[in-house]
Amino acid sequence: MRNKIMKIDQIELKFKDTKGHIKSIDEFSEMFAHGFYFVEHPKEMDGTRVIMYVTSNFENRTFSFNFNRKDIEWGHYWIDKLVQKWTIIWEWYNQADIDSCKKFDTVSSTIEIIKKRFGEQSEEYREQLALPFEVIKKSSNVEETSESKMNYNNMEWILEYDEKNSFERIRSEKIYFDNDLKVWIDLEYSLSAIREIIRKVDVYTRTYVED
Repeated sequence: MRNKIMKIDQIELKFKDTKGHIKSIDEFSEMFAHGFYFVEHPKEMDGTRVIMYVTSNFENRTFSFNFNRKDIEWGHYWIDKLVQKWTIIWEWYNQADIDSCKKFDTVSSTIEIIKKRFGEQSEEYREQLALPFEVIKKSSNVEETSESKMNYNNMEWILEYDEKNSFERIRSEKIYFDNDLKVWIDLEYSLSAIREIIRKVDVYTRTYVED
């Protein structure tokens, strides 16, 4: 199983038009007033291909799909869905905002409670920190903040009717099966590369805090 899990080092997006011309994210985004993320795609873009080059332990792998392809269930273009889905996964896994990497208030409050309960230098405190966050949160009785609650609800919707993924499996095994790309992904290893490509796609519509 482990040798079938993708560990992503880098993701690069390019766009190929019907004449075979290939553009980078920056070049392609200049064709739109505020980038191409979450905007209506012109009909003349039909036939343009999104080409995703993934560098990983599987060597170089390429995924490609039509720029104007829509996902009926999500109600968005595929490119928008992938960015939105992986933003939700990144934020749930890290319990933090993807732009600033700032932890959700629930995380900070929970850690403070168990720190006061057991003492920062105690073995019990270290054991608690090693547990899945959902277990710690339940035992500390901290109310969820609006941001963490919204993220949880979004993640719950993603996992609904998903036979391969679950909250428990993702947290304990640190892997996720991408049903769109048909591949298992090592989250612990890959999420930093995934965040980087999300930042590049979304740079025209958000202001990011640099690491």
